[in-house]
Amino acid sequence: MTAITAFAFRPTVVDAQDLPMPPAAPPTDRDAQIQWLVDRAAISDLLIDFARALDERDWEGYAANYAPEGTLGFNGHVAHAGRHGLVEFVSGGLGRYAGTHHISANHAITVEGDTARSRSYLIAAHVFDAAHPERHADGAGWYDCTMRRTPDGWRFTSVMLTVKYVSGEPITH
Repeated sequence: MTAITAFAFRPTVVDAQDLPMPPAAPPTDRDAQIQWLVDRAAISDLLIDFARALDERDWEGYAANYAPEGTLGFNGHVAHAGRHGLVEFVSGGLGRYAGTHHISANHAITVEGDTARSRSYLIAAHVFDAAHPERHADGAGWYDCTMRRTPDGWRFTSVMLTVKYVSGEPITH
């Protein structure tokens, strides 16, 4: 299902009480601490692979980071629901750029058993023409994500991008 096929990135204001952070304190039991660290590392790797797949145009790899029921949204609105069709949805939006560069940083992660949530900050550049890299559209904000542990590792059940600023040429998908 695709709820939104065309949209413009516009900065939003988010009520601080809606933010899912700070992360929960680590467990005190040694074995639980080790599992907590392993889970956080795996989730951070998932967040990094999310950005890598976009920039390398690995649309299949991008979709594989989601649980089958995973959703992708922008500024509080679900834009796509389900892994099915996600390749076409994302490649249809970002595939028109000559290149993109997503920086994922400040991974704040809370693990609660087999579910987790995170906030990661991003800066993204979108180059229109490789011959003219000075023509680009940039945006920054954060991703609020929920994840579920699966037999294949951690997978996104929801990804919500909140855009805080844009610069350069307009970003539209």
